[in-house]
Amino acid sequence: MKRYCWNCLIALDQFINVLAGPLLNLALKPVSRFGDPDETLSSVFGKNVRAGHCRTCRWLCRLLNRADPNHCHQSIEPDEGDKAL
Repeated sequence: MKRYCWNCLIALDQFINVLAGPLLNLALKPVSRFGDPDETLSSVFGKNVRAGHCRTCRWLCRLLNRADPNHCHQSIEPDEGDKAL
């Protein structure tokens, strides 16, 4: 049951990335773009922080790191989303 709940949370995260992707891309002008249906928001935030862009992404990663240390960095999915980074 624990694994099921975890998978549901990841699916919800990916869904929000797709749903909010166009708006986030417009508002934040990220280097690594939002919207890939197979990538979590934390992964995109982490890629943008690693690239040194997106102040808002940096702030959100700091917030997430309080609950789970090094969250965004560990969430980066290099094989998903923007392959150029």
